[in-house]
Amino acid sequence: MAPVVSIVLAGLAATYVFLRVLLNLTQDAKEPPAILTGIPFIEPLIGMIREKSRFHIRLRDTTRLPIYTLRLPFQRIYVVNATSLIPLLQKQWRLISFASIAADAGAVVGMSKPALEVMKRDLDSEHGFSPSWPKYIMPAMAPGPDLDAINRRAIEVYVAEMATLRTPGTTTTVNLAAWSRRIMVTSTSEAVWGPANPFRNPAVASAWATFEAGFLTLSMFPLASLFFPALHRAREVAAAAMVQYMLSGGWRTGSGLVRKRVEHHADLFGLSLADVGRGELGNAFAVLGNTTPCAFWVLYHLVSDPRVLGGVRRELEALVVEREEVDEESGGVVSVSTIDLAAVREACPVLMSAFQETLRFRAVNVGPRVLLEDVWIDEGRVLLKKGAMLMVPAAVQHTDREAWGEDAAEFDHLRFVPASVGRDGSEGGKKRKKPNRVAFRAFGGGHVLCPGRHFASAEILSLAALLVLQFDVVPVAGRWVEPTWENSPAQAGFPVIDQDIPVELHPRDPQRKWKVVYSGTDKAMDIVSEDIAAGGRGAL
Repeated sequence: MAPVVSIVLAGLAATYVFLRVLLNLTQDAKEPPAILTGIPFIEPLIGMIREKSRFHIRLRDTTRLPIYTLRLPFQRIYVVNATSLIPLLQKQWRLISFASIAADAGAVVGMSKPALEVMKRDLDSEHGFSPSWPKYIMPAMAPGPDLDAINRRAIEVYVAEMATLRTPGTTTTVNLAAWSRRIMVTSTSEAVWGPANPFRNPAVASAWATFEAGFLTLSMFPLASLFFPALHRAREVAAAAMVQYMLSGGWRTGSGLVRKRVEHHADLFGLSLADVGRGELGNAFAVLGNTTPCAFWVLYHLVSDPRVLGGVRRELEALVVEREEVDEESGGVVSVSTIDLAAVREACPVLMSAFQETLRFRAVNVGPRVLLEDVWIDEGRVLLKKGAMLMVPAAVQHTDREAWGEDAAEFDHLRFVPASVGRDGSEGGKKRKKPNRVAFRAFGGGHVLCPGRHFASAEILSLAALLVLQFDVVPVAGRWVEPTWENSPAQAGFPVIDQDIPVELHPRDPQRKWKVVYSGTDKAMDIVSEDIAAGGRGAL
């Protein structure tokens, strides 16, 4: 037995020495310093798996480095801590590329080889397929008629759901995360894909949920159809529905977003409608993947804290107009409570602030990019190597005390309330540091700023407003307990909780008749630095 143990220990020692030598030989002295090299290539991987978004926060706090290198098997990752580096790196979007990642995702959704070749051409040119499509679809998602149309359709879904739940004399028990996910998937898919929405089929919605959770698995493992057959089948069910949607012309009655994507992908770059359909699975990640968990967290923060709920409810009640109208059923005159949800963004600073603070406090997206060529920063003193990945983790930027103040690790629903409406005088006159919008990464930034941020914001705010106005939300357990999210998927931009929260929805004044309208807007929400710089017109 002793010789066997000696051989094993000798083998481990030799492997360790080999990995140390390999790391030293392949790490350039001008690269950002490599950390967690005690067990070369393995230690960072273990930390990322165990700690999730807390991993990058811990490394920021322990190293205090503006940027550092993590060496993983067959991959090096540069992680950005310093907010001051972000604008400099964003200017290098041609070489520090998100388009490359988007092109690789085409293979995960099963697009054809000719389509993948088109997607991977000219990645460093704004005229290439992958770099150009976010800007091309922007007109459909910027404030204007197309955006108003999809907002109205989403709100119609909410109104119908609330009317069902407000049946006089009833209290409905739901799981808050599951309920918010269901209504968000329904409203978003109806608004985006229109009357031929493939998600109306429960089998497609179920397959999509399975594929969404396993997306990273399919992207990382070769021959996934052999090793993960159930996951592969789920992808094919969702893909077949999207392909049929395209081939049958369902996209023609879809939103302006879908029509612009077809125009870009098929008309300008020659992709087949079958490939465009598979590409819509990627679009589904963009419009569903982050909004559904984000909506849950917004609702959670609003209804679980009486201070937040009270302030938001007062603002919303002030927007309600009471009118006498003729009832269509009885023919009599009744009092109708009318609210225009388009007014929320201007008239409800506490709600807007609580929404933005939820984005800041809960976002965990890592902002990945790929280096297409060597890039020098810091006046030529620091080298970022071709082929490496660069990350700007939202959790790091959103907990930076220099950017947000000493209470950056706390949830402050008034953090974004403008001083002009009493921000500094609120809650005992506590003075808050003015938010640094460059450090706000919930919607990304720069050339890859999320095109759908205005839709997602209006959609979530509308759902929150209607729920707060029309219901009291009471936890079945008798008290609110913050949920954990240890098993949240690695690709999630907002944490997916481990265990749902059963709640009772108690209608407030169930006899009250409601009329909900959305008059529309031509002004962007001033949430990200790009929109503020554009004077509220949207970063086009």
